[in-house]
Amino acid sequence: MSQVFKAIVVDDEPAARRLMRSLLAEYADVITVIDEAGTGREAIQKIEELKPDLVFLDIQMPDLTGFEVLEQLEVKPNIIFTTAYEQYAIKAFETFSIDYLLKPIKEERLQQSIDKLKQFGRLNQEVNTVSLQEIIRQIQAPKQSTALPIRTGDRIVLLKYENIVYLEAQDKYVFIHTIEGQKHLTDQSLSALSEKLPSQFYRIQKSYIINKERIREMHRHFNGRYLFVLDDKEGTRLTSGRTYHDGIRTEFGL
Repeated sequence: MSQVFKAIVVDDEPAARRLMRSLLAEYADVITVIDEAGTGREAIQKIEELKPDLVFLDIQMPDLTGFEVLEQLEVKPNIIFTTAYEQYAIKAFETFSIDYLLKPIKEERLQQSIDKLKQFGRLNQEVNTVSLQEIIRQIQAPKQSTALPIRTGDRIVLLKYENIVYLEAQDKYVFIHTIEGQKHLTDQSLSALSEKLPSQFYRIQKSYIINKERIREMHRHFNGRYLFVLDDKEGTRLTSGRTYHDGIRTEFGL
């Protein structure tokens, strides 16, 4: 008689848990779902209490990642990761002899996992969570953009960050000044733009963000302010806001 695996389904999305239960109903002779969990902490509690043979474990959850769940477990059940990561990236998991299901889960791929369980009785002995988290960190790392897209009528102009000297807020609009002396208008707020800009850009007062790589000189000004001379054709001079004093000192190591 073949082994029947007691399983827990862990996913923060109720619809995903329902789908997994529905798919596993076809394999009742191999897998019995004994419970489910919607958070990482709930998963730890139920796994420790119920000691399942198998856990279908989502990687991305609001409170804990699937890896953080594994790190805190005393019991060591079989793990099948469920993830929405791209196929090419998740291939790295195969290095660790860990099974995974890519969302949306396909019946034939689930069949492969279950066949593996039936054949070997165990999917993985040890999970190197540190190495796996590093892989995921690299997958998740945002791609470094090199230009800021600005819509001009029906056109989208890409302004290379290296050519932007500073951004200036005027009323409801923002002007972007380039090294060539050009001035581009955008209706995006300075705050919204600051979230898109890389770390070389720094806000020195409520109306100005400057490119730190385009600073020619800095001078102490009165009332705790600083004067920035920029590296553009006009040698633009901008004064920082008084409330930005401490942040500027920290940012520039003054």
